[in-house]
Amino acid sequence: MQNAQQEIQKLQEIIHQYTTFFIIFDIIFFITIILIILFAIQYLKSKKRLKNSSRYLRFTIKGQEEERARIARELHDTIAQDLRYCRSLSEKIHDKKDPELGPSISSLLEKTLSQVRSMSYNLAPPDVIRNDITANVMNLSQNFKEHSDIEFRLTMPEKIDTSFLSEEDNLNIYRIVQEALTNILKHAQASEVTILLRNANEGELEGIYIFISDDGIGFEVSELGEARGTDGSHLGLVGMRERADFIGAKLEIDSHPDEGTQITLIKQKV
Repeated sequence: MQNAQQEIQKLQEIIHQYTTFFIIFDIIFFITIILIILFAIQYLKSKKRLKNSSRYLRFTIKGQEEERARIARELHDTIAQDLRYCRSLSEKIHDKKDPELGPSISSLLEKTLSQVRSMSYNLAPPDVIRNDITANVMNLSQNFKEHSDIEFRLTMPEKIDTSFLSEEDNLNIYRIVQEALTNILKHAQASEVTILLRNANEGELEGIYIFISDDGIGFEVSELGEARGTDGSHLGLVGMRERADFIGAKLEIDSHPDEGTQITLIKQKV
């Protein structure tokens, strides 16, 4: 009788152990399922946010380009025409007391008209959509030389593979280089600027590499995420980063006060 009770007690202990094991297993399994579900939900949400963010950025950049084109048309079709008309009138001015009045007005209007043309071209260049980033960079370089006294050097090999760049890539690379040169002209106080454009060297990933450097006053890159000055210089750099992210390019900005700035743009071949 006692042996039977002992066997029953042992059986109860075994059943209790198995019951405890399965309860713990069920709890762990349930928690694991919950965590997997939560992770999946977060992943889908983050993926949706990324998609929405990319879509928002695309619409933002498209809106900017459309606004640039609209302003460029306004400059060309209204202000430029009015300036040309005023210049033609000034050429007819004959003041005996001040014979230089007419030519002076005409010269001033011609200078202003030239500036308006330049602004219109920079806002919406007619040839920027071409898949020829080398020609676009050369045009930007020439425009920079014409509007500054800064020593400028452009270096690129005769043959560069840009066949993998889409029109969207080409446009945004153009805008990044354009913004970099505009910032140098407005804020860097540089005496020398260099642009190097090339394909990958040995050991580098295939793609296009653009290096823009100046010997200007520089700045603290860490301030890019902080409040920006009224001059808007940092705002332009943020826009460059957004465009680089949009086309899947890598943008690096290396700068320190009184040590100049180097901007590196890398668009890998996919």
